[in-house]
Amino acid sequence: MSEARTNKTNREKYKEYIKNGGKMFASPQIGAGAGFDTKLAGKEWISQTTFEDLKNACKKFNMIPLYNFGMIDLASLIPDECHWENLKSEEIGDRKYYENRLHIGKYFLDVHLIEDKIKGFVQTKNLITEEDELKILDYYLDRLLEVTDFTPVVEHVKNCRNTAGEDEAIDIQWAMQPYELFCFPDTMNTAIFAFEQRDIFIKMMEKILRIDENLIKAVALGGSDFVFLGGPGSEMISPKYYEDFLVPYSEIVTSAAHKENLLIYSHICSPIEPMLTKGYYNQMGIDLFETLSPEPVGNIKSLEDAFNKLSPDMCTRGNIGLDRLLLCSPDEIRDIAGDIVRTAEKLRRKHILAASDYLFYDVPEENVHAMCDVLL
Repeated sequence: MSEARTNKTNREKYKEYIKNGGKMFASPQIGAGAGFDTKLAGKEWISQTTFEDLKNACKKFNMIPLYNFGMIDLASLIPDECHWENLKSEEIGDRKYYENRLHIGKYFLDVHLIEDKIKGFVQTKNLITEEDELKILDYYLDRLLEVTDFTPVVEHVKNCRNTAGEDEAIDIQWAMQPYELFCFPDTMNTAIFAFEQRDIFIKMMEKILRIDENLIKAVALGGSDFVFLGGPGSEMISPKYYEDFLVPYSEIVTSAAHKENLLIYSHICSPIEPMLTKGYYNQMGIDLFETLSPEPVGNIKSLEDAFNKLSPDMCTRGNIGLDRLLLCSPDEIRDIAGDIVRTAEKLRRKHILAASDYLFYDVPEENVHAMCDVLL
């Protein structure tokens, strides 16, 4: 290896590998409220986990991390119209209850969350659950379309960059996928609204695209490397939704991101067939895709079959099942990881060794070492 190569930062290595390939590395998904970093920090409430806890967790392993940061609350861009109100914060034993209200002009929407010790958060009520509440989201989108100053977004991303460090790769996440409707409804209600309220649904997607264009420019200006593109698995929606909504709108939004030199990271940790076989992911502008998991985590036929159905230009990350990482011995994990590495190398795929999803609290630390150390 050349001297120039050894002096490259983690950020440079990550981006270069996704674009051009090279020497495979490990990058297990740590953080995102799954709890593995919480455990390594000696904590039990995932809400108390800090970025330093995440960074220290990543330093324990032979890996190159990709750090994910959330977008600022978009309601903060229209403070004259929107504000949050906490209605309830209560801790009872090993559980915390939260009820919050988003005020949007003369309207309001409520969200309820529960946090269990070790297990993390569950959203028990989304902001939108009924069709007549879509008018509130539509009003909210109209107000966001009036925003001309995205400096708060730029400054937020700069702070994320400073927190992670100039030498690390970072990803800024928000519900950029127009189909998700900024995650105001849950996945199942979103599918129902798309079917029963198609005209207003499409109108709101068009508005989200225009908002995304401004957010993408601000995120790039702030110094991010990646933006995130979501997509439900086949247990949530049918291929028809991909054909009508996800594929065509993803092409537009990812094209806008690529023009700003941002890479597209997509995480789908559930069944991806038949979308994989139908070639939808190849059309969506994705640069880094995870994860290609067999049953019971996913539903691919085999890793080799999945690789052969994805464009060779796309880099993949994964895909040791969390069931395996939870239950297998380190020797078994080394064997599984070795098979993944050999398959990727045989097919000359750009692949980053990782898990099928973000590491749970209970994943044994020695199994993560076994996965990462295969590439030493």
